[in-house]
Amino acid sequence: MMSKVALSKVWSAGCAIAILAGCLLVACEKSSDAASIADAMPNATEAQREMIRRMEKTAPPTLNGVQLYTGPERTPTTKKGLTIVGYNYTDSAITNFSVDGAGAGNIEVSSRSYSYGGGACCAPIPQEKPLPIPVDIKWQRDGIGQRPWCTQTVLLTGPMPKEANYFEVHFYQDGTIQVAITDYPSRPRVMMDRYSPALRKANGNVNNDTQHARCGDE
Repeated sequence: MMSKVALSKVWSAGCAIAILAGCLLVACEKSSDAASIADAMPNATEAQREMIRRMEKTAPPTLNGVQLYTGPERTPTTKKGLTIVGYNYTDSAITNFSVDGAGAGNIEVSSRSYSYGGGACCAPIPQEKPLPIPVDIKWQRDGIGQRPWCTQTVLLTGPMPKEANYFEVHFYQDGTIQVAITDYPSRPRVMMDRYSPALRKANGNVNNDTQHARCGDE
């Protein structure tokens, strides 16, 4: 028959495992700048608290309280360059744009028959890098007079296609930008009519670049 000492050790070990499992689940949901949950467990030993703190440090990163996806997705392993294509759902044409410093050309205002522009090579995306990773998008509008350059840092996330060939940049009317790696240029995410290749409407066009970007002289 098992002694009281042995039973006590088994019970203690079981409690420790249950505590650590629960802590790991909670740690995955907590923000990186919150206090350690180990400090709120008076019945845990110091060794258990230290183990919990190590688990918290290796938990997935968060952005504004939202857990970021970090795997198993990675950037492509191929050394083949990714052709840059841009989709312009905004109200005016883009004369120049670049991805992390790599020039990509110009983009007309999208329409139901015109989807994307650019087509330059190549997006300087590092190989086999765990996602997400930040990417700097820089652009300049078409027009007369002062035309500032704008820069916006966005996150490249998954999923990754089996065959990576293109790096897509999607400019939205509210000033946000989204990027993606694809096997073939996607259909436009927003279908709209346009007045001309340079303008969405004959008048009343709006530019929201400064809502999410840093704009000024180059």
